[in-house]
Amino acid sequence: MKTDKKQGEAADDSSQAEQLTTENERLRRELGIEKAKRLITNELTAAGARSPELLFGTLVESIEFDEKGEPANTATLVGGLKTKHPEQFGTQTASIDAGAGMTAKPALTREALGRMKPAEIAKLDWAAVREVLSQNN
Repeated sequence: MKTDKKQGEAADDSSQAEQLTTENERLRRELGIEKAKRLITNELTAAGARSPELLFGTLVESIEFDEKGEPANTATLVGGLKTKHPEQFGTQTASIDAGAGMTAKPALTREALGRMKPAEIAKLDWAAVREVLSQNN
């Protein structure tokens, strides 16, 4: 009976050792990913990436680690992103219309209507013309 008990304890110890080893490997991987995140997001920022953390999320599964647990292929990954998604790098460019229509139109006044020719007045919004003419100035 003592032998069975010892074998059971040995199996429990072996199982616990495997669990601890698995947990240790998982924690080392998480630590390595955190190191890689800091390193890669810094490199992406330096390369002019618009959303470094978002881009990092696309690379997590591709990170390779050396014997010391350091990320080994960061330059390759960042270079690959710059090639594959160049629109994610560089300065923000203005839109084609550069914000057209975002400024207020000049206010229509009685004086402005007085300087206009009938053809120019005909092109205006008649509701705006009526409003200006109905005001008592």
